[in-house]
Amino acid sequence: MKGVIKLKRPVKIDGAEVSELSYDTDKITMDHYCRAANRSIVKGGGPTGANVAVDAGMQIYLGMYACIAENPGYDVADMERVTGHDLIEFMKVGLSFINGRDESAQEGSGASSGDMREPTTPTPFA
Repeated sequence: MKGVIKLKRPVKIDGAEVSELSYDTDKITMDHYCRAANRSIVKGGGPTGANVAVDAGMQIYLGMYACIAENPGYDVADMERVTGHDLIEFMKVGLSFINGRDESAQEGSGASSGDMREPTTPTPFA
């Protein structure tokens, strides 16, 4: 999944103010995944959830590493300067990666998620 995180609070990376971070979860490697897991444990003082599906720290770091995978010149320390609600955007990217979802394909699909069943009680018609 590719996309862009538009930061509400820009960060400085290599002396330049950055307000958009492109990412690509398809470029996350085993090294990125392991670094994300390790970083979330070290920074969070241990796992923050029972598994990656509910581990918000891991999800945030996976989102960060999706940005790093797309922008190899960036470092995790650059991503850690992001603050406030912008962190949730990383979490959304990480969670989509974990769940195997492509958020861009999900939005606005208009597809029905369930089957339409006939009522079990007949409806009188006038």
